[in-house]
Amino acid sequence: MFERTRKQLTIFFGSILGVVIILITAFFYLLLQKTLQHNEIQKLDDLKNKMAQQWEHRVEEQAKGIRQVDRKNVEWIFLLSDELIVWVSPDQKTQISPSRYTSMSNQLLNWSQRYEMKREKGERFYIDESGKRQTFLVSSQILNDVGGVYWMAIDISSNEALLRTIRLILMLSTVVLLSIAIWLAYFFAGKAMVPIKKSYARQVEFTTNASHELRTPLSVIHSSVELLEECKDTLPEFEQHILDSLQDEVKRMIRLVESLLTLARSDSKSLPIKMDKINIVQVSHQMYQAIQPLALAKGIILKLDAPVIEHELTFIHGNLDQIKQLVYILLDNAIKYTPPGGQVTITYLTSQDDRPTLQIADSGIGIPKEELARIFERFYRVDKARSRELGGAGLGLSIAADILTSHSAYIHVTSEEGKGSLFEIEFQPE
Repeated sequence: MFERTRKQLTIFFGSILGVVIILITAFFYLLLQKTLQHNEIQKLDDLKNKMAQQWEHRVEEQAKGIRQVDRKNVEWIFLLSDELIVWVSPDQKTQISPSRYTSMSNQLLNWSQRYEMKREKGERFYIDESGKRQTFLVSSQILNDVGGVYWMAIDISSNEALLRTIRLILMLSTVVLLSIAIWLAYFFAGKAMVPIKKSYARQVEFTTNASHELRTPLSVIHSSVELLEECKDTLPEFEQHILDSLQDEVKRMIRLVESLLTLARSDSKSLPIKMDKINIVQVSHQMYQAIQPLALAKGIILKLDAPVIEHELTFIHGNLDQIKQLVYILLDNAIKYTPPGGQVTITYLTSQDDRPTLQIADSGIGIPKEELARIFERFYRVDKARSRELGGAGLGLSIAADILTSHSAYIHVTSEEGKGSLFEIEFQPE
């Protein structure tokens, strides 16, 4: 129970830490990506400015009479090694800047021949250059002062490689940080469970001690009530009614104390459970005979469909007392919530995967669908007023659930209001 709670806390806090780590990682990566993209656009703008300034400078020299503007030849010394340009002059002369990027130069030339314009802010273009995939930021621009159009490209492969490397590093870092976060969540969840475990242990100890202390006086009261029953006929009717009520309440208290002791032993796990080879059909017959008087007293038909056989599939590995208690609890519950004239049936069969299966069906009041998931919780009762009237404390099915867990058995419950319920238990075969 505590380990399950610890795991749930670990998942909860680990998820919160994980989301925070992932968000921080994603924010850092996106910030870096946007920064690089901004730098790329800035570099593209710088290249445009350099191209324009180159011609402005030459026009200024012409005005000063230094030289004539040569529209046929362009000086490319202002270009960096990762930049290239193809310019088409107003008289349709094409000039290509010298570059080590042969494939990209040919591509720019192809666009210029088809007069295919590119976005002014630049767009990414991928091309194989010398057997290696390269990434370029390409754009086209009209050279206003001189005329003509030029296509330009900047190699941004290094930025792409940097992003891939950072992405890999961030992914590995995130995995490591998530692992650390999960371990820390598990560690601190364990620390948080320490006072809860101590408190729970004190609660179990108190329940055990209180139940033991109550057993003796309840046994004395029960014995005294039984003695008074022998002379019940001599008492007035009012005193007889009080005696009957007292006997019912004492029996209810004894059942409650026994249930609390059973749960306390189950929680403490202080005593080892003795496991034996058990014939589940034989146990069904024994419990049928044990609870038959209760069914007859309430006017309920109790049926048993479990032929007495000794087959390997009728045997299970378990604790005899607990298996008897399990069957008795389910039968008692079925009789308790079935009106007079109803029927309770015990059926033995084998499942499709050869598991010994026991079915207990009743024609009682049924259980609402929305309540089915909670019927095995401690002290939970679907109809609290009716449960008190019938003497229920909401512990029977929780005890049954603990027994099922300790025997690795499964239970499936189907029910319909006003028509009854079916409890189907699948045991592990011997």
